[in-house]
Amino acid sequence: MFPSKVHRTIYIVLVILLGGCMVCSTWAANLMWVLLGSNWVLEGRWGEKWRMFCKSRLLQAWIAFYVVLLIGMIWTQDTSAGWSALQVKLPMLVVPLVMLTTPAITGRARSAVLRLFSGTVLVVSIISAVRLFTIPDLPYREAVPYISHIRFALCCCMVIFFMIGTLNGRHWLLIATRILFILWLLCFLVLIRSFTAMAVLLAVSLVAVIHNRRRWYFVVLWILVVGGIATAVVHEVRSYYRLCPLAEAPLQEYTAGGRPYYHSHDGIIENGNYVNNYICFDELRAEWPRRSRVPLTDTVAGGFSLETVLVRHMNALGLAKDSAGLWAMPDESVRAVERGVANPVYESRNPLRKMVYVMLFEREHYVHTGYVQGFTMLQRFELWRATWRVITGNPAWGVGTGDAVDAMHKELTTMDSELAGTYKKSHNEYLTLLSMVGFVGFALVLLMFLRALFTKHIFGKKSSTLMLAWLVTIMISFITEDTLATLAGILFCTWFLAVRPRN
Repeated sequence: MFPSKVHRTIYIVLVILLGGCMVCSTWAANLMWVLLGSNWVLEGRWGEKWRMFCKSRLLQAWIAFYVVLLIGMIWTQDTSAGWSALQVKLPMLVVPLVMLTTPAITGRARSAVLRLFSGTVLVVSIISAVRLFTIPDLPYREAVPYISHIRFALCCCMVIFFMIGTLNGRHWLLIATRILFILWLLCFLVLIRSFTAMAVLLAVSLVAVIHNRRRWYFVVLWILVVGGIATAVVHEVRSYYRLCPLAEAPLQEYTAGGRPYYHSHDGIIENGNYVNNYICFDELRAEWPRRSRVPLTDTVAGGFSLETVLVRHMNALGLAKDSAGLWAMPDESVRAVERGVANPVYESRNPLRKMVYVMLFEREHYVHTGYVQGFTMLQRFELWRATWRVITGNPAWGVGTGDAVDAMHKELTTMDSELAGTYKKSHNEYLTLLSMVGFVGFALVLLMFLRALFTKHIFGKKSSTLMLAWLVTIMISFITEDTLATLAGILFCTWFLAVRPRN
């Protein structure tokens, strides 16, 4: 057996590698947590580890979480899916067990671990941005090549919080470099449209302001930043709904060529125009081949026809959807339609406008048609509604660890939802747990973690701002994501335990 110092060195190296693999390689990350557990077993020191286990309420909470899911196998019908879920979540048991029965990494070693992790995140973000700008028609969700863009966005948030905490040095060049690092990651999060990350940043900044309320300039800065963002958002919302002359004028019945217009009167607004008014499909279908070789019957990303994209694009330009409007379109707009760009704003250099316009169009479409397919946030609302129906049907014990997804999709079928048969997950970790083990299991897990939170690991005398940010990030991510359904999400929720404050 190696001396204890050797095992400690191996532990730190494996923690560093695990953090890097978390954002780079699922296969390598799996190997790293297995090696981490193996090193823990070979190290021995069982008496010391047992004492740390007895003192660590946080470790007891993680074990209770896993045990509750294990108990949920008793009444599950789909045991195959249940054991598969438990296998995926095994690192949720092993990693906290290793890290919370091993002394925390502190001092220079802690700084080195976090800096190497930050460097890895920086490299992956640059690779992802290059992919997004160089690969034609690459969906923003696929920009990050190694893990889910949402999980990676959470890692970016943690790096931002860590970098902010290191801005107290005296070397101006180092401070300037870190500020540029922070600004780059903020721009990157907007680039990949991570609404979850935006919510995390605002929430953590508010918590930080409350935590440092004696420093009045933090409060002023937060108010100015949030006020500026809110003002910009309100301006974009007003711009989106400001009706164009074509929308306000009395509806004409015929085109200049004498063919009838189609007016749906469904009320869907985009860029200040009613999308489904002033449409003459006959003229569009007759004239489009003279402007493009791409058939209007082709399908673009998201499952929409090119004809639908053309109508929306012309509407956004303030044009009637007829032959005259088609020939008034600039050549670059025709090329954009061929690429599947439904709104010229989507290629704007203003990322905030792009985000607001995407969200408002999704809202408009859902309010007036109830259609959710292809709309990220609206799909979540539909999935949450179905999951809640599962919960209310089995409130005490849930449907079991392996039956949550099947039960939710049976509800989607009953609701005659467009998402029936897609086998998407609920995208809410709280609702997922409730549907699996009911209010009894959920309450037990919640009480164990609440018991753990008010210890010196996070909120006590040796509290850490970084750990507080990590906790808030996890809690918010659970609202919109199945964070614990993937290895990257599980590692995000457990890896930072290695750099917790000293017990």
